[in-house]
Amino acid sequence: MKPLFVYTVVFILLLTSCSKKDSVASKEDLLVSGSWKLIGAAEDNDANGTYETDAFAGFFDCFKDNYYTFSSNGELELNENTSKCDPGDPQTMSIDWEFTQNETHLMVGTDEYAIEELTASSLKLKQDLAGGRSSLTTFTKR
Repeated sequence: MKPLFVYTVVFILLLTSCSKKDSVASKEDLLVSGSWKLIGAAEDNDANGTYETDAFAGFFDCFKDNYYTFSSNGELELNENTSKCDPGDPQTMSIDWEFTQNETHLMVGTDEYAIEELTASSLKLKQDLAGGRSSLTTFTKR
């Protein structure tokens, strides 16, 4: 009798777990669910597909602490955080954003980026440049 009870419980658990649908966050949900911090920028200057130049190393610290917040209304807010490069700069600035090309690209202002990765904690954007060169910018969730 005991094994029958165990099998019945296991069967019921399997049925209920299979009937629940896993909710998958949309790209917009992933993008707007918090603020993003820049953690890397690399360049492929010889157009060979390898990012050989660490552009992030040359960024000023006052730029590295900025964070970016995407809103579902199509507005991206840049916040200077605690370290401003110029004390006279505003604390925040806004620019428009939108998905393009069936949500495989992100348009920020007039710049378009291919979305290389978008998860709950990571965002990687590739920008094609003149001469086959490209850049890869990496963000993490703050």
